Parts: sequence; structure tokens; C-alpha cells
Amino acid sequence: MDSSFLIGLHISLSLFACVLFIKMMIQFGLPNHPARLVSYLVGFCVTVYFLGLAATDLGFISPWHWMKWRALPLIAGSLFLLLETIILIGSFNLIQQKVISRLPLMAALLAFAFFSQYADVFAVSFLFLGGGFLIISVRKARYQKRLYLKMLFMFLIYLGLISLNYYPIYVLSQIVLFVIIFYLFLFQHSFGITALMDDLEQSLEGESK
Repeated sequence: MDSSFLIGLHISLSLFACVLFIKMMIQFGLPNHPARLVSYLVGFCVTVYFLGLAATDLGFISPWHWMKWRALPLIAGSLFLLLETIILIGSFNLIQQKVISRLPLMAALLAFAFFSQYADVFAVSFLFLGGGFLIISVRKARYQKRLYLKMLFMFLIYLGLISLNYYPIYVLSQIVLFVIIFYLFLFQHSFGITALMDDLEQSLEGESK
């Protein structure tokens, strides 16, 4: 099992993420709702990360530049994902969602500027923190909770595999990433539906007035 197989896996991961992201944009349309915008930004960060990984494998991006700039989609994507869990379990009106939807990007740029070397620690911490928020929410977002926890379980398997530091096992961990991406975009799909329902509720309230 040579390195060309691993490069092929990374290219497949990038294409898989790209197709799911484009499909989501076609399905939900313009990001004219803050929750939909946040969902698109999560998908965009995931897609950019895997496209960058594939481009580095193919020699289009130098490994040095990739190790530096990979921190931005990692931190920003995990922060936006954390924000989604907060929105799901909280009660925020449209204006509040517009305000807080800008916070993760500012925080990600700040973390990237000063703490980019801890990008993986930030990403893992935010991912598990979001899972913790969903676990303590007893009756809210049950379907999204199941999706998120399945994704988190697969992510734990991924972390366990890469910790073994054995090349065939590492290749297997990259295959597990397909399942993680799948659950992640299912979560984004369900989050996009909540934004559509919010739009519908607001339009009905406008008509009633």
C-alpha cells in the first residue's frame, strides 16, 4: 500500500466534501438566514480543508504553507459547528443569530494569528464541547443530537487509529473520514431545515400581521 493510494484517498475526500457542499447550497439556496449562512460556512471550511490537503499531496501547495494555513479552516469550521449546537439548544431570535454568527470568524482569525500551532487542539476541543452541549439538552434537537453523537463516535475511532502511528492503520483512519464527513453534512442538512422552518414561521407571522 504505497503513498499514491493515500493521495487517491485525499483526492476522493476532497471531491466527496465538495459534492456534498454544492448539493447543500443547491438544496437550500441563498444564505439569507444567519443559521443557513453558518451551515454553509461549516461546509465551506470542511471542503477547503480537504481540497488543500489534496492539493498539497499533488504538489500544488507547499507542505510548509499548508501546515500554516490549515489552521484557519480547522479553527473556523469547528467554531461555527460549536455555534450551531448553541443555536440548536438556545432560544435566539433572528437579530441575535445575526450578531453571534459573526463571532466565530473573528475568534478564528484571532486564534489563527496568535495560536495557529494549537489548531488541532482547538478543533478537537470545540467539537467535543458542542457534543457536551447537545448531551445536556434533554428534549431539544434530538435528531441533530443523534447525528452529532454518531459523528463524534466516528471521530473518536479516527483519533484512536491515528494514535497507533502505523501506516496501514493510518490509511484506514482516512477511510473513516468519509463517514465523519457524511454525518457532518447530514447534521448541516438538518440544521438547514431548521433555518427553513424559521423562515416559514417568520413569513406566516408577517402575513398574520
